[in-house]
Amino acid sequence: MSFSSPAIINNNNSNNNSSSNSNNNTIPSNNGNWQGDLLVKLLLRDRREKAFTDFVNSYNSLVQKLGNFADRNAQLEISEKTATEKHANLSLEVEKLRELGSPVNQKRTAELEQQIQTLKDERAELYKTQGVNAQRLLNLNDVLRNHEEQSKKQQEETQRLTEANQTLTNKVDLHFQVLREKDITIQLLQDELSTLQLELGKIDERMKDLEKENGQLLQRWLKKMNEEAEKMNEANLFYESALEVHAKALEFQSGVVIVDKEFTPAPKSTSLSTTLPSTSLPPPASSPPSTSPNDSNNTSSGYVRARSRSSGPVIIPTIVSRRLTPHDGEIHTIQASTDGNYFATGSADKTIKIFDSTSGQIRQTLSGSIQSIMHVSFNNTSEMIAGASNDNAARLWHLKTGRIRLTLTGHVGKVYSARFNGDSSKVITGSHDRTIKVWDLQKGYCIRTIFSFSSCNDVVPLDDEGTTLVSGHLDNNLRFWDVRSGKDIKELTGIHLGQITSVSVSPDGSKVLTNSRDNTLKLVDLRTYDVEQTFKADGYKTGANWSRSCFSPDGRYVVAGSVDGTVFYWNTQKSKLERTLKEHHNPICGVSWSPHGSQVFSADKDRTVIIWSGGPR
Repeated sequence: MSFSSPAIINNNNSNNNSSSNSNNNTIPSNNGNWQGDLLVKLLLRDRREKAFTDFVNSYNSLVQKLGNFADRNAQLEISEKTATEKHANLSLEVEKLRELGSPVNQKRTAELEQQIQTLKDERAELYKTQGVNAQRLLNLNDVLRNHEEQSKKQQEETQRLTEANQTLTNKVDLHFQVLREKDITIQLLQDELSTLQLELGKIDERMKDLEKENGQLLQRWLKKMNEEAEKMNEANLFYESALEVHAKALEFQSGVVIVDKEFTPAPKSTSLSTTLPSTSLPPPASSPPSTSPNDSNNTSSGYVRARSRSSGPVIIPTIVSRRLTPHDGEIHTIQASTDGNYFATGSADKTIKIFDSTSGQIRQTLSGSIQSIMHVSFNNTSEMIAGASNDNAARLWHLKTGRIRLTLTGHVGKVYSARFNGDSSKVITGSHDRTIKVWDLQKGYCIRTIFSFSSCNDVVPLDDEGTTLVSGHLDNNLRFWDVRSGKDIKELTGIHLGQITSVSVSPDGSKVLTNSRDNTLKLVDLRTYDVEQTFKADGYKTGANWSRSCFSPDGRYVVAGSVDGTVFYWNTQKSKLERTLKEHHNPICGVSWSPHGSQVFSADKDRTVIIWSGGPR
């Protein structure tokens, strides 16, 4: 039974190979229907995905067979050893039998020798089969290694394609965001167009009403003039008859007949409706009065000069007298009061805090806003404060009571600026909705809406009455407005390469200071509308879209905060950087110079407020 085992194993291998080949080559024929096509495709898919299954199975089968052969070899070696021992014993017996010379023993010896030779042949065949299997195993290892290398390359290619796909996906998302922003811009333009159309319709209606009212007034005036003309005619007739009676009385008393009596009665008045020219119509009541060029309060550019409120010598503060962290949210704005006794901050925690400028103690906390406070400003008496908010409204607080006096609603976008005019009768607000609104505080509603064609980051009145304004916008432009007509006086384009974040008027009212995201400050002459000076420095970068700079009370210096927490001072007379101070560690959102001249207040986004004071003159 041990002699026939190798042949049986070889037959099994051949049968397995033939069955495998027959299975691989058996593919259902196409019967012309979709079931057959689907089955063919599934079989092709299985063949493609299971391309290495036969190799693996063959390898495992060879390994198993090699183990079996090894065991069989061990058994055969044991059998060989046993047979060798038996052969030795038989040889001894043969020798003995040869010595004895028995024919039976000779026959037995021949049989044993034949068995030994058969075992030797079988062992040689096993060694040969083992060598063939080892060579096949090496070949399969090489094939497996090649397939592993191909699989690794395919994985790397898949990873590369995945990264390329992710990059393209990010680009597609970016394009979608750009399209979404453009859609938002288009929607804003459409809303603005609708607003303009609505305003135009209202203006047309108002014009029609004014024309109708003008016609009625004209008719009433003509009627009144006709009545007065008729009364004058009656008076003339009465006067003429009285003179005739008086003349007859004189003639009767003197007995003299007056032959030629010179009498020239007053001319009869005719109807005014036939003599009044059409050009004599009075102007509409809404026409703004013209500004007299001889007004002693006007500058050569037509703007009223603001009066300097400086009450002390102006020095550059260099000493940190107080460091405060009063708010729970990011600070957006800081402003000194007009009397210099207080300063205020507005924050993302929806509150305004009022501080004593000397001690730094909190005097009041004003609440009522629904969103972040973006800008605060005091009125000329420091009795009220205005706050612009992200909830599309501006609010006025009375500081004595700490309560809201008015809430100004009407904008459809975030309000970035709110300022009083000189006599505190009006508040001017600038908004992200591309409008500037003028609010009458006595009436409590908006009396003028100006369409600025770009988001307004800051707006400042140029005179005490608030009839002329200057505003800085998202489109990098500086615009001047006539409130009475609602039209722009001048638009300065190209002075900045980034959006204008703040606008300030010099204490003498002759210049305007602008701060921009292009990391420069510009000084514009209001008489010529030319840029007189440009302030910039290494390391200065504007920290936010609402960062605010300001003049010193005497106009000799300008101050601004940088993104790295440094405060920069420039000299306007020498057009150079005067000093830098670094105490903040986060972007500075705003600075404000006290009217006393010896203090500067600065605030950064990390809720830190610093009071600067002292220093050389």
